[in-house]
Amino acid sequence: MFGWRGRIGLVVPTGNSVTEPDFQRMAPDGVTTHANRIALKDVTPDSLLEMAGDTARAAIGIASVRVGVIAFACTSGSFVGGAGHDERLIKVMEDATGVPSTTTTTAVVRALRLLGVSRIAMATPYIDEVSRLEVDYFQSLGIEVTKWKGGGIVETADIQECAPHVSYRRAREVDDDRAQAVFISCTGFRAAENVARLEADLGKPVITANQATFAECLRILGVHDVAPGSGSLFDRVFEALRKSKPSALAAE
Repeated sequence: MFGWRGRIGLVVPTGNSVTEPDFQRMAPDGVTTHANRIALKDVTPDSLLEMAGDTARAAIGIASVRVGVIAFACTSGSFVGGAGHDERLIKVMEDATGVPSTTTTTAVVRALRLLGVSRIAMATPYIDEVSRLEVDYFQSLGIEVTKWKGGGIVETADIQECAPHVSYRRAREVDDDRAQAVFISCTGFRAAENVARLEADLGKPVITANQATFAECLRILGVHDVAPGSGSLFDRVFEALRKSKPSALAAE
């Protein structure tokens, strides 16, 4: 049986070609990833809010695979409505499916809390209007964004075409002495493969959207394992797991 340790269900925007390969790269033996798509062409506030209306349908579709967790894997789509927007999305998914659920924004905030981080530098591919909403979201939670830079990209599919060096260089550009960690936003922005290099070069934790989402899915599944080179975040996640019982088990 595929996914004998745990199956992860993803709700990802149409055009996203990065999250599934990232999850597969980080997955330990026995953990599988399965995705359903939700329509999003342009990464603008109006389009992101409209996308949220299709969340229940997408979650119900992926729940049929008997996954142990469902993740709304879109950073901007889970912060665009401000504080509490991610929690509303989680409730929609859990009410529709009965499956423990999370979102990328929820996962990133948990990652920052686990790392004891309250000041971040942030790199994104977004237009400034969306990036500023993300800054506001973090700061509403008491997380200071010391410096940030976006990429001015509107169309979802265009974000996926950015080579890994784009996120690497942007992360280097935004890093400053006050930032306790660097966060690379957007599940469609290729960055997870850069984590080990960036942590070595910057000397501080680096969190990416897909890495944090995957870590949160493992936490919910109760799986204490990840592929090598996935970043220091997982050390903290597994330490926390060892101190508590798994909150969910993979579906049989």
